[in-house]
Amino acid sequence: MLAISSFFIVALEQSLACPFCAAVGLTFSQEIKQSEAAVIARLIEPPPASALGPNAEGPLPQAKFEVVNVLKGEDLLRSTNLLDANTLIDAIMLEATTPGNLYLIMGIEPPEFIWSNPIAINERAVTYLKKLDQLPESGPDRLAFFQQYLEDKDDVLARDAYDEFAIAPYDDVRGLENRMDPTALLSWIKTPSIPSNRRRLYATMLGICGTPAYATEIEKILLGEDLGDDSSDLRNGLDALIACYVVLVGPTGLDLIDKLFLDRSSREIPFTETYAAVMALRFLGEESETIPRERVLESLRLLLNEPKLADLVIADLARWQDWSVIAKLTAIYVDATPENIFVREPIVNYMKACPLPAAASALVKLREIDPEAVRRAATLAGLAGLTAATKEDLPTEQPSAAPVRVADVVADDVTTDRSMVVSTGSQPEIKESRPGNGPISQPENALSKNFSLRWFFWLTIVVIVAFLSRYLLQPGKRDAAG
Repeated sequence: MLAISSFFIVALEQSLACPFCAAVGLTFSQEIKQSEAAVIARLIEPPPASALGPNAEGPLPQAKFEVVNVLKGEDLLRSTNLLDANTLIDAIMLEATTPGNLYLIMGIEPPEFIWSNPIAINERAVTYLKKLDQLPESGPDRLAFFQQYLEDKDDVLARDAYDEFAIAPYDDVRGLENRMDPTALLSWIKTPSIPSNRRRLYATMLGICGTPAYATEIEKILLGEDLGDDSSDLRNGLDALIACYVVLVGPTGLDLIDKLFLDRSSREIPFTETYAAVMALRFLGEESETIPRERVLESLRLLLNEPKLADLVIADLARWQDWSVIAKLTAIYVDATPENIFVREPIVNYMKACPLPAAASALVKLREIDPEAVRRAATLAGLAGLTAATKEDLPTEQPSAAPVRVADVVADDVTTDRSMVVSTGSQPEIKESRPGNGPISQPENALSKNFSLRWFFWLTIVVIVAFLSRYLLQPGKRDAAG
């Protein structure tokens, strides 16, 4: 079971964070929820210019604001007289600006209140903010509101709308299928100036609502045809573009993906492109209802022909119980050189996870060839096993799996550092979130926090051990270390 649990790290990527995702900013809704008061305020008195200079001394400069609208905490504000006509809010402000401008300001710790940095907004943003508490907590109807603001001319609103989609469960986005505009999505995908994380979102959405006719344009991007100087920009977000293309075309679309990004027998393929394809395949294997998992596995197995990259997919093969490559993996283990010796640990864990007698026999052979690799694999598997939830760690009614969020397929650029790919699969990115304002003494919160800390601590150890193992086993490194 410890061997199998080491492969669960890959599965946890989907519920915690995508391994290639940049952190998603807090949405306005999240920030307001975490505050005890939130107001639309008008700047009355900017901070003094003398306090804004690079050599200014003393406390941080403050500005004075009058409350125009209350978004949250009206009773608290009224009880502290902050809604009186002559009462102003003092908030730290580090820029020179013009009186009369509108800002969103949030506060905590009444009755004195600690106020956030003011966020400049316009009248359209005020209308937007006033509607937030009228929306459903989740679901397609909530996303339908934010969809109107994707690529809005006001970048503040466009960013918030994107963030709402990025934190939404993938099923909620799929529920919006009939209300999406595939033509607009394709237009945004083909706009070079669109940030890569947004292009990933739009490709994911196009895969939901598009038809095979749209795949032709995505195929041109994958092929790099007629893109001119915009080629590198349009191919940012390659993982989501690959997934979009395959979903639109169907299983036969993987034939092109194999040729372009996975079959390295006849030409050099940049590692980042192969890695993007693997990320897309993982998503398809978990979420697609139209692409058979066996066909996804067929594509993943192509990387076993490239021993230096085999560790990218071994964990996926085990997680999806593909036990057809015992002989292939044994041969890779036997033939491993100092350049790819790190592949031995995931192979050992694959054999331990496999229930077939052939795997047990192979494991005996692997131990004879390199007992140290078997020992290292056991260490990594043991540490990974400590990350598995126990009955004491979690509430008894916790669901078996968290829903996949769009953030799991929306990302900034994939890593180009091979050392960041640990032997149990690609490295999950750990995202920290700000705590909410609910009572921290609740048993569920305490247990969840304790489990999260343990998970983070042991995963950090796993990553460090894997990195050092790979580093020291590279040519020349072992001698230098000695």
